[in-house]
Amino acid sequence: MNLVAIQGVRGSYSEEATIKILGKDAEILECEDFEATFSAIEIGTAKWGVVPVENKIVGKIEIPRRLLKRSGLRILEKLPLKVRHVLAGTGDSEFEDLISVRSHVEALKQCRRFLSANSHIVRVIGADTASSVRRIVDEGVPTNAAIGSRRAAELYGAKILRENIADDIDNWTTFYLIGA
Repeated sequence: MNLVAIQGVRGSYSEEATIKILGKDAEILECEDFEATFSAIEIGTAKWGVVPVENKIVGKIEIPRRLLKRSGLRILEKLPLKVRHVLAGTGDSEFEDLISVRSHVEALKQCRRFLSANSHIVRVIGADTASSVRRIVDEGVPTNAAIGSRRAAELYGAKILRENIADDIDNWTTFYLIGA
């Protein structure tokens, strides 16, 4: 059993970090939130976890840092990962018609300037970046968009409306591989 717990779903930056650390054959356990990610390791459902702990734009990512301190789990490896956010919509979405954008709260913070410049687009907090992309595609409402990775857009069949929308073109997030 070499499952790796991540917060989020396939297409997320956590999955990308997992693949870079452990290889493309890593078995992913998708978790709803950071608490479930840590719990999966602590109870032995997963051998490891990969969690984001710091981002160039927003700084420390507090929830996984706090859980790491409380858990007693160890940091096994660190990986800085380039993060290139895209704005993704349904196949028939047009940027000018957008009403809302969904993503993880940290991704929304990383794209603050883009969102402020397009203040007509309402921000909606989603569980994670990749599931936000999947959700807007599944719902099929062309006025709804999501912020996520290019891979998530390709994986779930979204149309990329804008690229590199983070406040810093050289955006990165540091991920930890953690375990008992």
